[in-house]
Amino acid sequence: MAASKNMAVGNRKVLVICNEMIGRRLAGTAIRSIEMARALSAAFDVTVAAPTIDAGLEVPFRLLNAVKDQLQAIASVSDLIIIQGDALVRYPFLKKVKGVLVADMYCPIPLEYHQMTDDVQQDLRLAMGARIAHTMAEQVAYADYFLCASEKQRDFWLGPLAVAGRINALRWPRALHASIDELISVVPFGLPDGEPVKACRALRLRFGIPEDAFVAIWGGGVYQWFDPLTIILAIGQLAEQDIPVHLVFMGIKHPNPTIVQHDRCAEAIAMADRLGLTGKVVHFNYDWIEYGERQDYFLDADVGVSAHYDNLETRFSFRTRMLDYLWCGLPIISTRGDVFADEIQSENLGAVIDYEDVNGWIEALGRMKRDKDFFMECRGRVRAVANRYRWSVVVQPLVELAYSAVPAKDRVYARKLFRRQRNLTHLIQRIRHAYTRGGIALLSHAISRRLGWTLK
Repeated sequence: MAASKNMAVGNRKVLVICNEMIGRRLAGTAIRSIEMARALSAAFDVTVAAPTIDAGLEVPFRLLNAVKDQLQAIASVSDLIIIQGDALVRYPFLKKVKGVLVADMYCPIPLEYHQMTDDVQQDLRLAMGARIAHTMAEQVAYADYFLCASEKQRDFWLGPLAVAGRINALRWPRALHASIDELISVVPFGLPDGEPVKACRALRLRFGIPEDAFVAIWGGGVYQWFDPLTIILAIGQLAEQDIPVHLVFMGIKHPNPTIVQHDRCAEAIAMADRLGLTGKVVHFNYDWIEYGERQDYFLDADVGVSAHYDNLETRFSFRTRMLDYLWCGLPIISTRGDVFADEIQSENLGAVIDYEDVNGWIEALGRMKRDKDFFMECRGRVRAVANRYRWSVVVQPLVELAYSAVPAKDRVYARKLFRRQRNLTHLIQRIRHAYTRGGIALLSHAISRRLGWTLK
């Protein structure tokens, strides 16, 4: 095995295609692309392509603006291509590359879209939902291998993979030894291998928070599937009880200018204003912290918090902000329902609260502030658990795949099956249209003509 790996070093070309802008200010998908590429670059010739590149970012691999001709040229000679989101829609030439196509599906986009479109007109919402579903179905059909962020996500994606025919006799002739890892691997979001170093007390200086104050930090953005309102209510009631806890929202403005501010974010700001908490115990950062400086803020806080609602997005999410909490040794308080809440509870990393439970948040924040022994015990366990999530550890399944992967045995079969199903759907739509226009006679003609073409 070692000999084959040595032969591969320097020869195998890996292309990581990111759908987000890449620069000094990074959000989840861009961070994941950069850190995966960093880990892979120790053994492979790695390029990361993105719609926009900030030249000020220093990385040990090539960065490429995703201009069609340049991207197509490098994709055509890459041995492994890692995609995410709607990459096959943006760059359809990827469906014809000879290299191994790996779909990173750590972000369950259909569930996120459903959460953020309550106020969208139903016809438009359904149409866009159908488009996203088609995009994901195409990705499931065309990729050779798949990545996700947790065992729970893996179970979620196995459903679409089974429906797409990816569990078959070509990939596993002997069903007794059908290993899931040969189809979809768990690669969680990770955290840096090095320990964080605080250059200054950035958070307290920025918001005028006293050095002896207890601070809860909300890392990352405020999106529609989150519940900042319950925590703000708890912070307000704690202040009324003369138990001040400061709550800082780290990121209001997403670094990608095409992503608009969510309604939930506006609701959080309005609630804090209405309760007279803004600038006193609730603080909003209306910008986005540079990726390389984030530790100055997290290390200046006492506890990391995350709250969400009881829905599908919660069940299958992987909260990337939790990794910064782990990295910086912060005890964590979170709503129950996702994989991290399970880990917080099982490993005693902090506290897990029921959905929309104001009193639960009051109790958890109050205890974390006053019970120093409990606080320090949580910190110690957080630091121990953090080692499991180092990028050098979590990315190993992808590294192994990069060494050995070849195009999937069911590649041609799966893609043909997808096209056949798509043609059948189109046929049904044409049949309905023909019957509406001309009744049974036109319908009969349409069936014979279209069916003959489809089955060729």
